Amino acid sequence: MGVLCAGASVAVFALTALSTPAFAQTTTDAAANGQPAGTAAPAQAGASAPGKSAAAEIVVTGQRASIANALSIKRNANQIVDSISADDIGKLPDRSVTETLQRITGVTIDHFISRQDPDHFSVEGSGVNIRGLTFVRSELNGRDAFSANGGRVLSFEDVPPELLAGVDVYKNPSADLIEGGIGGLVNLRTRLPFDSKGQVISVSTSGTLGDLRNQLEPSFSALYSNRWNTPIGEIGVIADVAYSISATRTDGVQVEPYYPRTDLVPGQTVYIPKGIDWRRLDFTRKRFGAYGALQWKPADNLEVTTTFFQSRYKFHWAEHAIFAQDNAYNIVPAAGTQFQFDKNGVFQQGTETDPNPADGGGMPFSDDVRSADQNSVTTDISGHISWHPIERLHVSADLQHVHATNKSFDSTVATGINLPSETVDLTKGVPSVSVDPSYIANSSNYYWAFTMDEKQHNVGNEWAYRADLDYDLDTGGILKSFKFGGRMTNTHQNNQATPYNWQAVSQTWQVPGVIPSLAYLSQYPLASQTFDFGNNFYHGGANVPLAVVFPATSQATDYPGSYIALHNITTQLCEQINPASSCPSFALAQYTAANQNVLHEKSYALYGVLNFDFDNLGLPLSGNVGLRYVHTDLNAEGFIVQPNPISGAPAGGPVFDGQSQAINAKNKYHFFLPSLNLLYKITPRLQARFAVARAMTRPDYTQLQAYTPLSASYDTTTGTYNFNSTASGNPNLKPITSNQVDAALEWYFGKASSLTATVFYKHLNDIIRNVTEPYVFDGVTYPLTAPYNVGTANIKGVEIGYNQAFTFLPGLLSGFGITSNFTYVDSKTKVNASGLQSGSASFVSINGVDTNGAIFGNLPLEGLSKYSYNLTGYYEKGILSVRLAYNWRSKYLLATNVNGTQGSDGTPLTAGGVQCGGNTAADHCVLWGLPTYNASYGQLDGSIFFKFMHDKVSFGIEAQNLTNAQNRVLMKQSIGLMGRAWFVSDRRYTASMRLTF
Repeated sequence: MGVLCAGASVAVFALTALSTPAFAQTTTDAAANGQPAGTAAPAQAGASAPGKSAAAEIVVTGQRASIANALSIKRNANQIVDSISADDIGKLPDRSVTETLQRITGVTIDHFISRQDPDHFSVEGSGVNIRGLTFVRSELNGRDAFSANGGRVLSFEDVPPELLAGVDVYKNPSADLIEGGIGGLVNLRTRLPFDSKGQVISVSTSGTLGDLRNQLEPSFSALYSNRWNTPIGEIGVIADVAYSISATRTDGVQVEPYYPRTDLVPGQTVYIPKGIDWRRLDFTRKRFGAYGALQWKPADNLEVTTTFFQSRYKFHWAEHAIFAQDNAYNIVPAAGTQFQFDKNGVFQQGTETDPNPADGGGMPFSDDVRSADQNSVTTDISGHISWHPIERLHVSADLQHVHATNKSFDSTVATGINLPSETVDLTKGVPSVSVDPSYIANSSNYYWAFTMDEKQHNVGNEWAYRADLDYDLDTGGILKSFKFGGRMTNTHQNNQATPYNWQAVSQTWQVPGVIPSLAYLSQYPLASQTFDFGNNFYHGGANVPLAVVFPATSQATDYPGSYIALHNITTQLCEQINPASSCPSFALAQYTAANQNVLHEKSYALYGVLNFDFDNLGLPLSGNVGLRYVHTDLNAEGFIVQPNPISGAPAGGPVFDGQSQAINAKNKYHFFLPSLNLLYKITPRLQARFAVARAMTRPDYTQLQAYTPLSASYDTTTGTYNFNSTASGNPNLKPITSNQVDAALEWYFGKASSLTATVFYKHLNDIIRNVTEPYVFDGVTYPLTAPYNVGTANIKGVEIGYNQAFTFLPGLLSGFGITSNFTYVDSKTKVNASGLQSGSASFVSINGVDTNGAIFGNLPLEGLSKYSYNLTGYYEKGILSVRLAYNWRSKYLLATNVNGTQGSDGTPLTAGGVQCGGNTAADHCVLWGLPTYNASYGQLDGSIFFKFMHDKVSFGIEAQNLTNAQNRVLMKQSIGLMGRAWFVSDRRYTASMRLTF
């Protein structure tokens, strides 16, 4: 608590204000908004029964009351569900829905912008896993919700938490829940006008400051809600807007993969990394959300609801990174020095140098400035009708339209430098690297190295229709009600993405054949800058050179003019020694029909749920049994793209023209998904649950893309053709299915107090991983890497939750309370682990390949931590509300092969693994890809709020990452799990104020 108070007191003088308002919400109103408060299953928005319920009103005005509300939802639902109410979202020290979700039992989040990109840490959190599984379905008020990012799930960090009434996470489905979440289903609930008794006005504002970025950023939200009795019935309206900016910074130090060397120590194989990298990423995001709803009740048995929801999310990267480009097999100890290795032959420390003239007379490094922008918009417009034509029959109909777009542009420009030597020390935690400071700070030692541009434009549209009939069967017997319904969707995805367009300006391997010399800045003085990483780099905990010469930021942002100017240098140099016709051509990244991914998917579902209760027979057992039938039709349009014509190839060989061949792939499948949910009330406070079901998750749209680019080149030195291919997707993929069982014991022993335990087991079929296999096109065989259904997985685990309000303590001590949970998950996979062999080269297998060609065995599922827990202590008494929350998860697999698709000698792969950078030594020629893990990670957050005028006025401070947590990335190699990267980010402080009228 002292840490929280100390950090908060520093920030309170600098900041202004925000948090989320809390409102009264009845259990009946909650059910109307997609929340299963005392109902057997979640209703669609607006699906409540007409009239007022006799259920007591739960007023959400404080932490303890909101915890009690969430436990009430869990206790009364027929499914296994965990929830967070609006007050939790407002009071937790979280700045996004993603961060809020990690407080729920069994839910963990990633801290990378992409699992396939472990070099870019995400401060606010990104992907969500439930029970260790990435197969998560997202909903908004019980309806589809997705972002146009190539997946089927909403990017939860895109959604302003200020717009939500609560979040529900379903662990085991009933048949009326929409299919798609093997791991679980996350339902975001918004407020409706009828949730409040009358007029509500709320405004809030805040300011956030990070201690690394040191940039104050504002946030604002406002809500208006009211309801009226009119001659045409009761009408209610609600409008809610939220805007926020977040400016964060991440500092990182990285170690390149280790390579086997037999020439450094006589009679021994030792392993050395090809260098140390370091980077700084300044990340700015802007988030705007708007929500509105209209409710109309023209009669007691009829209610109409329409909602509008839009989330706009923009981010901008400004990155400075320096990374090794050396050939690891040319690195030797500097004159008069020796490398130190541990007992396993793994490099520990020493001064490295590279005397090979082919590497430019030094150790090549690239220093890049990267500017990346993304703009995502998701809009949901929905309508719902709820009608009771007769007393026992409830009819509802639902119509939804979702329109999502995502545009991004990524621009990178780099200088290069050939360092005479660097001193590396890997024995002290964070890697340390030292170089001659005068050499690395001298701009005359740098040359223009490369450019890389990439852009995406994705558009997703969906129409969804649903109708339900719910008939009351309760005449005093066992059967209580029967629900029957159907749902149809029509989804169209049009995703365009250019490949990353890396093009050399001047590289050491181009000299002297392509260009006579490197393009040094002194000879070509385009805009550059000496960038100072700052004395507070890595909070002062890393020893790296701080002054490095980079391209000016304008080189990345003044696109395309800056790129054209840079590549004119290459042309000028090349034409000094070569005919213009044989010089490298330059082209900007551009959309073509060939890299357009068009998917059209239709789904149809029919379902029935029978609710029963044996209470009349003296047996306190209730539940439901159901069956869902799902049929899916998929049509994928794309292209196979031939290689471009090869210059320098002899006559009589294969001829390529770069033309495209259209693909029109169709996929059709159907599934029956049964489910059973049982609730047995042992005592009024103790109850047991049992659930069994079959579930499914469709592949992401990017995994279904029909796009296969083929590449070919000719090595004039060895006289060989080199072929390769990586497909974006596989339209013939099948959904992943799961047979799953849950059993739970729940004890509710007081207000906001419970002890629960759940054991679960899931057997997954048709899990998806990338596989490399032979692919023959026009008589040429390519090693094609693409996603395939490869095998099965077994998941088992246990969840334990403990919540208690210490109301039994005397006086001021009665304000203390605790919420906590613990999850254990274990997995075993069974996949086809064979790798494709071609000549002397090994290709990337399902589980990854080491730099020495060793193929790894079975790996756990991606994203699955064996252990995770949340521990939150709170105090609420009078005007004071305090919370301190710690979240932790153990090591987990990020991806199976993300660290290399190049030759193990460090140069570009030019022969599909047969020749690597002209080096014909077989042991230097491996198409490798290392499994990458995130090490265990924990973060401490806190908040202090003061409330006045019956909670109508509040102000306080929130703090994230109080302990300056360090996140580590590991890479699996034959020598063990090696440190890959170390990241730290801002401690963030937010001062906020809200007013509710």
